[in-house]
Amino acid sequence: MQNESERQELRRKIKEAVAAQNASAAVQHGRSLLAASSKPSDVVFCASAFTSIDDSLTNQLRAKRLKTYIVRSITIEPILPFLTTESVLSNYVLDLHVGGYGSYVDEMLNPQSALAKFNPDLIFVLLNLEDIAGRLPDLCADGIGDSVDAEIEEALARTAQLLRSFRSGNSARILFQGCLVPDLTSLGDIGEANMPRSLTNALHRLNQKLAALCNTISDCVFFDVDHLAARHGRAHWRDNRMFLASRLPVAANVFSLFARGLVRSYSTLFRAPRKVLCTDLDNTLWGGVLGEEGPEGIATGSAFPGNCFLDYQKYLRQLSSRGILLAIVSKNNEADVREAFQTRAADLGLTLDNFVATKINWNEKSSSLRELAEELSLGLDSFVFVDDSPVECEAVRQQLPEIAVIEVPHQEPWRLVDLLSAQSFFDAAVVTDDDVNRLNEYKAQAQRTELANSAGSRDEFLASLDIVCTFVSALDAPLARSVQLLAKTNQFNLTTRRHSASEVQQFASSRGGQAVAIRVRDRFGDAGVVGLALARNLGDSCIIDSLLLSCRVIGRGIETALLAHLAENAIKTGARYLRGEFIPTKKNAPCADFYPDHGFVRGPAREASPESLFYQLDLTAAALTSPRWLTLEGNEPNELSASAVVTS
Repeated sequence: MQNESERQELRRKIKEAVAAQNASAAVQHGRSLLAASSKPSDVVFCASAFTSIDDSLTNQLRAKRLKTYIVRSITIEPILPFLTTESVLSNYVLDLHVGGYGSYVDEMLNPQSALAKFNPDLIFVLLNLEDIAGRLPDLCADGIGDSVDAEIEEALARTAQLLRSFRSGNSARILFQGCLVPDLTSLGDIGEANMPRSLTNALHRLNQKLAALCNTISDCVFFDVDHLAARHGRAHWRDNRMFLASRLPVAANVFSLFARGLVRSYSTLFRAPRKVLCTDLDNTLWGGVLGEEGPEGIATGSAFPGNCFLDYQKYLRQLSSRGILLAIVSKNNEADVREAFQTRAADLGLTLDNFVATKINWNEKSSSLRELAEELSLGLDSFVFVDDSPVECEAVRQQLPEIAVIEVPHQEPWRLVDLLSAQSFFDAAVVTDDDVNRLNEYKAQAQRTELANSAGSRDEFLASLDIVCTFVSALDAPLARSVQLLAKTNQFNLTTRRHSASEVQQFASSRGGQAVAIRVRDRFGDAGVVGLALARNLGDSCIIDSLLLSCRVIGRGIETALLAHLAENAIKTGARYLRGEFIPTKKNAPCADFYPDHGFVRGPAREASPESLFYQLDLTAAALTSPRWLTLEGNEPNELSASAVVTS
């Protein structure tokens, strides 16, 4: 920090904000203090300040409160203030409970344990290597290690039993920490690199298998602490004296990095990645100003500094391959831009076809971004904006605060890819087929729009699409896609409940439960799984817990087909009434009248849920039918029968 007086001034501002219960100001000043100061006392100060206004953080900033339990065979207490502050900076409030040292097995498997009674939303499993695969260091000491493979498999089996047994009785989301590769071993650097059963190679294999295991367990993410340590330097990651004296797993100077890694990992369990990267062109996608340099003068290609921009282009192409939509927002002449892409095609890592949309004009970029959000039917909080101009970046920050802004270090273009990679905007623990197909689907949507503009009537247009809806179990959607829809769908989402994978499984497996996903295709392509409904029977009623649909397909009658499918299944189980709930949010106004429009009658308000609107449809007096222009296929394999009704 530049001087002590600046540091004290920020601390004073934080105190004032806390006294006024101004959560936004407290976080803003706290972020400035922590960005400029490396003093642990400032982290502890911010942690205390944030904890004292936790209710304001959740009410004013909509920070997500998570009951968090840590099971461990390490010492974690000195790191907790860093975990608290890093969580708040990512808009989470953790209610932390730390389990006993080394008692993780009893806590995770005993239904009467403190963990079970705490009933957490999130659990950290932080174990030392000796508690996961303690025999590996000795077995790998000679580099031959005939028993190494068996020990890895045994460690994997023990971990699988622990996690799956826990999951069978608890729906908390799980962060499981992998193993740290030691910086120095008895084999030395040459032996570690060349012997196939060295400890380094064994631990890399074990971590890969542990990560794959976590991917098979619902709501479980693998925290690759070794990757984090390698990036920042294994030799300095652990203070061996403190580890041997107190089992403290990381050195004091990397507490923040460790905490930040934990937060970035668990965030993927609660927050969907952003969907769109909007990039500027001049001094961003390529070097130089197109209007001044001309197509031949812009910097791109294999020679420095053009290869800095080529790396960025390739990085964007890689993002696109996993479903992140790319768009151009540039103040330029469109004809010049098209000429540049054509003339310099051999030197560019992207073509215009890689972009789902372009806004190349002389309008304010905030206006262009708003237009993009409307055209793509996405919220502004789905966007990341990359630009080299500090003025443009600041204008977007102020006018569209929901958008994440990355300012290009245009004097150091080689830093841009690293700068983007270090952000968590596009983090995802899993990529689904629907993600990969997203660009094609948005291009198909443009074709549908063109057809709609030429159609004689809405019904004629919808009939001409040849829409086919296929109902599948939410577990086979696959389950990861169902959870993804719950996490990120906002506009047509009647209750906006962010259920976990294990909770979806409970709907699918419970008596009288329904967990239905809907896949849609038409003459222009396969939109994939775009909708989901969760319901369960209670007495003579089928209660709809969640019903949602991707904004890409709203208005084609698919939401009606999904509701009619729920009603049909409810009737099969003997239900007489279909009951729904609408919880208004800032974003779900498009479905506010969904139930009344389908014949539901408004019910009385409930004191326990004053914000909710409740509706009921008498299934014996009214019939829900799907629109005639839809072709329906399949039926999710839930066991539905009259005997499956749950009584209250």
